[in-house]
Amino acid sequence: MSLQTLSTAFISIIAIWAMWCVLSHKVRDGIVGKIIYAAIAVSGFAIATRGDTVFLSPSAAGVTFHGALALAGLRHWFVANHWPMVKSWLCRYLHCEQCLNNLERKEGE
Repeated sequence: MSLQTLSTAFISIIAIWAMWCVLSHKVRDGIVGKIIYAAIAVSGFAIATRGDTVFLSPSAAGVTFHGALALAGLRHWFVANHWPMVKSWLCRYLHCEQCLNNLERKEGE
């Protein structure tokens, strides 16, 4: 896979994540946050669909930055949508110390 393809894929993930942040009711960052996410989504879309990709090749540092930002966006989406279910499953099946302490406090009250 070339740096160009990786960069375009990462920028597309960033644009989709930002659009999800704008449209989702789970993201409560206010009007300014929604405007920032909209600007990220529009600029990501413009970069991913540009016609002059032959002349603008990304560097390894730029692709790494795009990859890290894309992973942060995927993590944000996961935490907002799926983390409560995963956390309750983990506590139920692993019997972790934190969950057991919370159960003891509730029983004591």
